[in-house]
Amino acid sequence: MENTNEMTAERSLEIIRKYMEQSRKNTTKNAGLPMIIWGSLCLVTALIVWHLWNTSGNAAWNNLWLVMALIGWGITVWMGHKEKVERQPQTFISKVMGHIWLSFGIFASVLPILMYVLMPLVGIPYFGVSYTPLIILLLGLCATATGLILHHGWIVAGGIIGGLLGAIFADWLHGPTESLVMAGVAVVTLIIPGILINWRKDNA
Repeated sequence: MENTNEMTAERSLEIIRKYMEQSRKNTTKNAGLPMIIWGSLCLVTALIVWHLWNTSGNAAWNNLWLVMALIGWGITVWMGHKEKVERQPQTFISKVMGHIWLSFGIFASVLPILMYVLMPLVGIPYFGVSYTPLIILLLGLCATATGLILHHGWIVAGGIIGGLLGAIFADWLHGPTESLVMAGVAVVTLIIPGILINWRKDNA
């Protein structure tokens, strides 16, 4: 009876392990397109903001990031609805990925409101920290966590390199050039890993 229980427990653990591994593989295969979409949106928006900010000298053009976020989330919701229509079940790993990037979206959206709207309203002086390096760090952190969970070295490398070096350069190069740094980070952290994931999927 004891041996039967042990075999049952071992079998259960093996089933769970296989399920998690298959869930990870499926999520990795489907991660490429969202990364390319978000990376392309960041790249295009960063270049537009850089051009308009550089030519006008008005930093208010950074509000275009809000427009980009709304477009990106709209596309994400549409893609999620399409998956449900096509009956592609959401796995545990895909839910974890969704929570990670939802957290990034919350922090990235609320942080500028706290820094540039609420703090001045209550009389708290601006503490001189630039918004762009913080967002780049958050982006790199989430990308790195995603790569570690999916066991994908390119995503990990892109997250670490883009997040750390991008934050340093964005803090050093103030003004419109920050947007160019963000454009580079989008390429390294999102677009290139996304293209490599799709290439592997197509050539598997």
